[in-house]
Amino acid sequence: MIAQTSRSSLTVLRDVTFGLLMRELKTRFGTYRMGYAWVILDPLIAISVFCIIFGVRQRHGFGGAEAPVFIASGYLPFLMFQNSVSRLQSAVSGNRGLFCYRQVTPFATLFSRLVLEIMVGVLVAVVLITGMLWLGFDVLPADPLAVLAGYFLLMMLSFAVGMIFCILATLVKEADKILPLLMRPMLFISAVFFPLASVPQDYQHLLLWNPVVHALELIRTGWISDFRTAGGSWSYLAGFTLITLTLAASAYRLSRHRLVAS
Repeated sequence: MIAQTSRSSLTVLRDVTFGLLMRELKTRFGTYRMGYAWVILDPLIAISVFCIIFGVRQRHGFGGAEAPVFIASGYLPFLMFQNSVSRLQSAVSGNRGLFCYRQVTPFATLFSRLVLEIMVGVLVAVVLITGMLWLGFDVLPADPLAVLAGYFLLMMLSFAVGMIFCILATLVKEADKILPLLMRPMLFISAVFFPLASVPQDYQHLLLWNPVVHALELIRTGWISDFRTAGGSWSYLAGFTLITLTLAASAYRLSRHRLVAS
């Protein structure tokens, strides 16, 4: 007789995640000319354009930091958040044919896409920081732990928001049109290209309802040594993320069977 060894749920999730990662890499980047290169070129080109617009060596209006450092410290985490939410929204619909395999679950598709976006984001950050160091910019984080903590909370928030929109888009077809409408203004109301301190105090409290503003402000406090946030709060960001994760997990538990059946 052939001995059968049982595998833990974590082992199954690890193996399924690896397989889905390979599939995502091939379908997203492997079929295009210079597909893998565009993963890095896309944010680099965007940051270069914004740096030219605001001035490469300009410090005024950027919390004492040079424009490329300030823009990179805000645009990179925001790009990871935006891409993660967008990719997670279509995780179930893009892998629906794989649910005939018992090991592949909707959660595994969501988790694999989050892991892929984190890997891509880390690669882009390493390349960008290396290039800016070579050009003479002081781009190394002053407090790496604060930067990592900000990134972690922001990615957990993107996972929760992406899961919620994925469930909504699966249950209500019109829901997939809502996310692009919400993401367009997010670039301008999340303090990506300006410090919160530059906003008049009468209007700062409106932007502070947005948890992404807190994340970017806190990441910048760890990235730029002289930067001081005007209202970023770890407790607000962590609390908002925890509540959103709880809602997402509850929604997933209630609808996981319907996600597969759809």
